[in-house]
Amino acid sequence: MSNAGILQGAHGFVLNNPHLGDNYTHLNQNIHNTVVERKRPGLKILLEASMPDAFHDSSARDPPPSCHPGTRYTFIDAITSWGLGTSRRTKSMLWMYGPAGVRKSAIAQTCSERLAERNKLGAALFFSRSVGPNKRDDPHRLFPSLAYQIAAKFDAYGDILDHHIQKNPTLVAKSTREQFQELLVKPLSQLGADAAGVVEGLVVIIDGLDECGKGPGMHCDIIEVTAASIRNRATPFRWVLLSRPETHIVGSFTVNGMHSLTYRLEVRVSRDIDNEITLYLTDGLRRIQQRNGLPDSWVSERDVGVLVDLSGGLFIYAATIIRFIGDYDLLGPVDQLRAVLALVSSDRESDSVHPLSELDLFYTLIMRRVPPGILPRIQAILLLRFYTLPLDMRKTPALLGLPPVTIITNLIGLSEPQFWNACGSLYSVLKLDSNITFYHASFMDFLHNSRQSGNFCIYLRLDSLRLELLQRLNDVHARSIGESAVAKSNSPDAHCSI
Repeated sequence: MSNAGILQGAHGFVLNNPHLGDNYTHLNQNIHNTVVERKRPGLKILLEASMPDAFHDSSARDPPPSCHPGTRYTFIDAITSWGLGTSRRTKSMLWMYGPAGVRKSAIAQTCSERLAERNKLGAALFFSRSVGPNKRDDPHRLFPSLAYQIAAKFDAYGDILDHHIQKNPTLVAKSTREQFQELLVKPLSQLGADAAGVVEGLVVIIDGLDECGKGPGMHCDIIEVTAASIRNRATPFRWVLLSRPETHIVGSFTVNGMHSLTYRLEVRVSRDIDNEITLYLTDGLRRIQQRNGLPDSWVSERDVGVLVDLSGGLFIYAATIIRFIGDYDLLGPVDQLRAVLALVSSDRESDSVHPLSELDLFYTLIMRRVPPGILPRIQAILLLRFYTLPLDMRKTPALLGLPPVTIITNLIGLSEPQFWNACGSLYSVLKLDSNITFYHASFMDFLHNSRQSGNFCIYLRLDSLRLELLQRLNDVHARSIGESAVAKSNSPDAHCSI
């Protein structure tokens, strides 16, 4: 089923209190203002072809994933020293890989911030498939995004690029390989010696390569084009790519002499980091204690040890535990802590192939806390979040410019207070404002896969939701016909005799 399939061509909805959400202006204002002040129209075109919501300092990612102090320091120090040129590693490409939940994006964010402080960050982009209308998974916006960030920081490169795009605005619409040549390679080759020295060795970070849209072929193209620029010395940058170890990505990093170009860092699911997870959990539980005025005895060292064991070397598990226990809208920290601790005695099947099987158990606990009467609405909300938010808004004018939450509440006939109440049990896995985003894509995978989520799988609601929406469309259409008939009957022309 296509993303637009559920509401293809839909129109005529009655929208209650429509408003524009602040999250629809997720631009890096500092960079944007620099461009506007200098009145460089070519870079304005480049900005429009970019994904500013995916930049490392974008408000759309606020707060961004970052590493808790004292955690993941081995990887942060390795990447930062390599990026600064102070390590023994001299290769110009770094590939960090590991399964979901090991904090790759947090490591990338922390490194981006540290390198930016030292003026060594050229650009950083964070792909994510866990978003709605402001998509952050478009590969055709990757190289415009990187070029824009570099241009906004370095005037000489920005001036050259601005001139090229003014002369040929279609450069931003070319294939990714052509974009790479036209937006990066050619302008860089025209820099004078002084300017070239300034950009030499800047670090460019691409996180979540596997979450980039268009599939394996595009992932491999991005790897190949950046690697070729290193071989040919066509770009002066140090490239950092982070991804899951998908088969096709692993293959791309093992062919054509890639070993000689690439510094590899593997982030594993490992109990060797239990000390880091202990630190993270201890600090998180202490914040919950202080916020709720709980006694020191509310959690014991043994309890912390059980939580560490449950986390099983996965930071995403530990992070979800802290959000769940600290959720104001559930039963309170003490009861929520006991619910998590009870997972150790739960019956469950061992699944050594699936590294997040323990996390699935936790997600099941979270979904079980949703009141049965509300669960169908929750499933409908999450299903619509997947299928209406990527909708081409031009095909649904009534929804144009509206925040995702407003769209969903109108589609299923909820008021916004009813929506917030319905979602109150999911604050540990969902980030809710005017948009609906996931703290981690693993929860989205859980909802999609009936083997993982069982009766909580959102597709169990697909047929009934489709019928419900069709009925709402029919009701809207019937009202429109009735209102039209009344208007005609009240028209002066309706009372004129022939």
